[in-house]
Amino acid sequence: MSKTLFSAVISLVLLAVLVACETETGIAKDIADQEPDFRVSAAQMVADYEASESAADDMYKGQVVVVTGVISEVYRGFLYTPYVELEAGVRCSFSDNEDPVMITLEEGQTISMKGRGDRLLFGVELRGCTVEEP
Repeated sequence: MSKTLFSAVISLVLLAVLVACETETGIAKDIADQEPDFRVSAAQMVADYEASESAADDMYKGQVVVVTGVISEVYRGFLYTPYVELEAGVRCSFSDNEDPVMITLEEGQTISMKGRGDRLLFGVELRGCTVEEP
């Protein structure tokens, strides 16, 4: 019985974490009609974080950013979240609603993506991303 109780507690904790997290789809909808606060190259954004993580967080975190760079990888990560990583070290997470767009993206392609600045974790992170039209 203790295994069942332990499994139930773990399941509830995971469910609470998932419910508390803002979804990529929700973020994308929130910022869809917003003008970007910043238009920046991926290289510049990474350079800003390398110069001062706290100053870059103050500048980009929570802001709507359009970042442009060269795709180094398109993949699904934790919880099957779709990601596009740029060569300079910027990682953008997308919602599943973007799957039709994601399958058209290729490594080496130059792209502009709109998202909300998040933090420095596995590179500079943007959430709720969508591909910007050229």
